[in-house]
This record gives sequence, C-alpha cells and structure tokens, in this order.
Amino acid sequence: MTEPPGAGNEDITAKLSELEIRIGHHFKDKALLAEAITASSYSKERPETASYQRLELLGDRVISLILTENLVVEGSLDEGKMTFLKAELENNQRLAEYGEEIGLRNYIRAREDREGISTKVVADVFEAICGAIYLDSGGVEGMQEVTQFLQRFTIFEQLKAKLSTKEDFLPLRNQFENKFREINRGNPDIRFTYESQGAAHQKQWRIEACAIRDPQTGRFVELQGVNSDRWFGSKKEAETDIIEKAYRYMEERAWRLQSL
Repeated sequence: MTEPPGAGNEDITAKLSELEIRIGHHFKDKALLAEAITASSYSKERPETASYQRLELLGDRVISLILTENLVVEGSLDEGKMTFLKAELENNQRLAEYGEEIGLRNYIRAREDREGISTKVVADVFEAICGAIYLDSGGVEGMQEVTQFLQRFTIFEQLKAKLSTKEDFLPLRNQFENKFREINRGNPDIRFTYESQGAAHQKQWRIEACAIRDPQTGRFVELQGVNSDRWFGSKKEAETDIIEKAYRYMEERAWRLQSL
C-alpha cells in the first residue's frame, strides 16, 4: 500500500489520514479505506491492488438497511412507496453529491484524471466507504458509525421532507410534467442539446441547452442558463440533473412559458 490516491508521488498514508478527517472516522484497518477509494481502472493495471467493488456492494446494502429502518420508523408506507422513496434517496446522483461535499473525487485512485472520474464512480466510492466503515467497526457499532457518517449530509432531512408530501412519491420528471400541464394546458415537449466526451466504454454526457415547446404557439422556448455544470456517466443522469434545474427555473416564473 505504497501508491498514492491518483497521480503523483504523494504519500498514501498522509492522503488516507486527510480523508479520515473528512469522513470523520479513524480506521483501525487502513487497508479497507485504501481499497474503498481504488477504482477498477486503477486496479486492472496493478493486479495486486483490490478495487472498491466488494465494499461498494456491502455499502449499498448497509445504506439501504439504514434508510429502510428509518422509513419504517418515520412513516407508515406500503412496500411499493418505500421501495420507490428509498431508491430516490440513494440514487447515484445524490450519493455522488455527498461525495463531492467531502472532496472525495480528490482521493479516488483511478487511471483517469480528476475530470474524467464519472458521477457513478464517485457514488460507488461513497458506498464503498460506507462498507469500509461498517467492516472496520463491525456489527451494531458498524451500523451506528455509518449512520453517524450519513448524518453529516441531508439524506435524513430529505427523507422526512418527502414523507410529508405525496407529490414527492412521483419521480421529479413526472412532477415537472404534471405541474407544466396544469398551468400551460399541454404536455411538455422537452428538447435537450447534448455534448459527450470520452471513449465509447467510458463516455460521459452533459447538456448544453434545454428547450420546451410552448403548447400555445408551438415554438420551442430555451430555458436560459439551464445547463449542466459537470459531466455525468449517462444521458439519464444528465437529464435528471437538468429536470431538477428546470423545475426550479419554471417555479420562479410561475410555470408560464409566455413570461420567458
């Protein structure tokens, strides 16, 4: 375990210590943390180095269990609504945002440069860190430590907020379409202008512009300033990000295209 997280010759021990401070957990087994931040692109070139994949799987299950427990305690939902709401709270985009909050991208060991690390990889590493914390602490204490780590973010606040409104049980795109239809008396025809980069197996996407057809005039109206501010691992992730921004944009304008 002598290699740094990423390019350069920085001491990995120092890097791991920095990351421990950001995470808020002191690892008894530093190898777990090193494994959690190692992408498969890095380990493929160094067969002796394990990637984050097994810890990601464990972390995904731990996060899922913690959220399920909170949903059972906080609300009285049927299984279908619980499953949907849990998926909304732990999707790649949200987990990646939590990872970015603690600067996780700067510690990931990957073959790509920092900008080339996809949203999905940041989300995967976030899950892997949760798995590493759980293993490092073990059992009930492990669950408590992961819960404490998650409390640093807004995941539990989002859970409570979503439980307070039925509308939030719909995917955001459905919420957008329903609200648009209610005000503009027509279905929203949304047009995205995409940009991509990277090789076919590692392609990343962003959206340069978003326009909506006005049901009254038939013309497309561009939502000024509604575009991606980073790259995403799939078109779907990029679209989800834009729909969230478009929702806020339209809310500020009372959902009327005529005012744009």
